[in-house]
Amino acid sequence: MRLNSFDALNAFAEQLKRNIGGESFKTKVVITPSSVKEPGVVIKVSLLKTYILKEPPAAKSSRTLRVRVSVAGTAESMTGLKQAVEAIEALDHYLMSSNLRLEVPIPPGKRWPIVNSRIIQQVSEEDSFIDSPDSIAVQDVQDDRIVIITFPYET
Repeated sequence: MRLNSFDALNAFAEQLKRNIGGESFKTKVVITPSSVKEPGVVIKVSLLKTYILKEPPAAKSSRTLRVRVSVAGTAESMTGLKQAVEAIEALDHYLMSSNLRLEVPIPPGKRWPIVNSRIIQQVSEEDSFIDSPDSIAVQDVQDDRIVIITFPYET
């Protein structure tokens, strides 16, 4: 199966949908741009860059996606704040799994891991905030990380 960047982005978002959730909630995962406007927190997946890596001349090329994954929205209660923190923790736990591979869904309801693919995250402490700039009733949530997805790409 030959993947292009858009297919890989969609497969990654679906992979997050299947694997991220808390005990009492399931967080919505959206690819931006999206018209989702709802209260609470969502996980946004945004494509930042796609490029081909030419490894040593004898090796096959790999396509790399640089993706921003954000837990974003508003926490309007302690339950909302709890869900935001659980979503951030669940995302960290999943993306820190060893040997994390890109998976493509295949019917009926199965997944095919892409051989020689990998998913790694880069986290910066400065890329996040849980803040209430204008109100004590609502807190803004924005937790960003950069995810690098590499998969085989035949030219």
